[in-house]
Amino acid sequence: MDRQRILAVALAVVGFAAIVVGIQQELLHVAPGYEGTIETGWGGRINHEERLLAQLAGVGVVGTLVTLRWKYAAVVPLVIGGVELGYSIRAVLHYVQDPGLYTQVQKYDGTTTRLILGAEPFLLVAGGLFLLGAGVVGWRLHQQSATAHDRSTGTLLQT
Repeated sequence: MDRQRILAVALAVVGFAAIVVGIQQELLHVAPGYEGTIETGWGGRINHEERLLAQLAGVGVVGTLVTLRWKYAAVVPLVIGGVELGYSIRAVLHYVQDPGLYTQVQKYDGTTTRLILGAEPFLLVAGGLFLLGAGVVGWRLHQQSATAHDRSTGTLLQT
């Protein structure tokens, strides 16, 4: 099997794994020393949006596998990687605006602490970037194979 094909699938699988691990983490932590986490979802351990992100990442892996056969399927991991990045940025911007990250907030016992980012947004961004990379590698895979085919047949490909 071609190294580019293995690279595309590996990037998609690593992106999927990063997203699945990321949705298990929390978006915000209480500093210093991670004294606790803040539940930012709709209730329960994994909320509806996080389930959708994991399902989309799975579709991105399938899209990457289809890309090995059909060039235009590379759009699937590209779009899903963009959605993952957009969700992460939107979530972080929401909490940056209200109540504000890295600013003093009062706890229930009267002491103050800070809210800091947890691992979730970083892992979702990494997963989104890996899916984007899988889409780019899948797209380029077909461009390189077409160029190699034209060289072997002696025809000149004009772009």
